[in-house]
Amino acid sequence: MPLDFDDRTDFDNAGRGLVDKLDPCRITAADGHVVWDLDAYAYLDGDRPDTVHPSLWRQAQLCRIHGLFEVTAGIYQVRGLDLSNMTLVEGDTGVIVIDPLISAETAAAALALYRATAATAPSPG
Repeated sequence: MPLDFDDRTDFDNAGRGLVDKLDPCRITAADGHVVWDLDAYAYLDGDRPDTVHPSLWRQAQLCRIHGLFEVTAGIYQVRGLDLSNMTLVEGDTGVIVIDPLISAETAAAALALYRATAATAPSPG
């Protein structure tokens, strides 16, 4: 069965629960070099070249949906700040971080986004 590329349900689902996002979504190291720059993928807002499979283009567009998302009460995900997603589970005594991302800089940015915007975020320390 062919994929209906006019059906935007995947995009609605991927954006559900958005709490906040970085704007711009650019993360730098202490020495100033860019570690992650989601704006480098802005070309995905344009038309798909004929040389790219439509499903691959769609998947790349879905991966550009970024920010802090509340999955359900007490469970958050940070998406689009790295190649992987960070999941944060709030417990009674702290937060469990699942998959702390690929670099210290993106992990720090994701955790800072969570702490700055999640209503029940525990204080650092």
